[in-house]
Amino acid sequence: MFTIRIIFFLIIFTLIGGLHAENNESMLDSYHDDLCLWLVDTSNSIDDYFIDVNSTLRSDTQAEIKTSFAVENGQQSEYAMRLKLRLNLPKIQKKLRLILEDEDSDDLLYDNSVLNNNHQLEKKNYFLRIEYFNYMLKELNIASGVGVRLRKQSLHPYLNLKAKYYFEDRAEYQSLISNRFRLYIDGDVENTIGYDTLHYIEKDVYISFRNTLGYKSIEDHQKMVNDLSIIKPYNKDKRVILGVLLFTEIRDKDITVVYPQLYGIYRNQLYKDWIYYELNPSLLVRSENNDELSMRFMVNIGTIFRTN
Repeated sequence: MFTIRIIFFLIIFTLIGGLHAENNESMLDSYHDDLCLWLVDTSNSIDDYFIDVNSTLRSDTQAEIKTSFAVENGQQSEYAMRLKLRLNLPKIQKKLRLILEDEDSDDLLYDNSVLNNNHQLEKKNYFLRIEYFNYMLKELNIASGVGVRLRKQSLHPYLNLKAKYYFEDRAEYQSLISNRFRLYIDGDVENTIGYDTLHYIEKDVYISFRNTLGYKSIEDHQKMVNDLSIIKPYNKDKRVILGVLLFTEIRDKDITVVYPQLYGIYRNQLYKDWIYYELNPSLLVRSENNDELSMRFMVNIGTIFRTN
């Protein structure tokens, strides 16, 4: 059954490859251009509402919609859609931006191992925030802002603070320390700390080691993700990744391994430079499959909208 589902998804994926057909090109491009124009008009309308419309500054906007399909031994097929939208508002303030993300895109520990099967973007939970970002030093990036979590027709305002510090020990070795802190109006607190490193073993091959620790006051445990991968980029659109990930939970002094994951990712263009695909096979051992080894195969298709 697992093999049949993979074949089904690959057939669908092959049909999608027909987007390259010449008779589809004008329709796809027109659809993409219309949405990009709508984003430009929307972001400029927000900017113009507060500032003199005679200004020549234009808003830089980017949006991404990603659709995911996954099959796994012993589990039902899964599906999910994700949305990210970023509007820069240069007329109000050059370093001001408006960000809208669904809850999975906002979660810094999300690893695609569970899809929510929500077929409608309007029924998802979202985070909407406005941020002011600044480079205090060449290596230090700080962003502060306010936002609201949109959940089941209720609003949860919050204060958002982010800091990133970049440093290089050597030309082939780079590191990033990051921290995101949130305080909600009802007193809930979230804090996520990250330490990431990149080590170039060849000019176009590097090792990435990502470590993220997350805390939420409404949960009785902390979550931690350790992700070690080797990455081979071929160009800005094409790359291959092989990695191993460990997801753990920390309660007081006890550390519990929720699951290990061995995975691969192949990403490439599907249509021009604004539709891409990712093939993501993986092996996991987790409680959903009685702690037995399971194989998972996921296909991601993403569409990018840019106005610059």
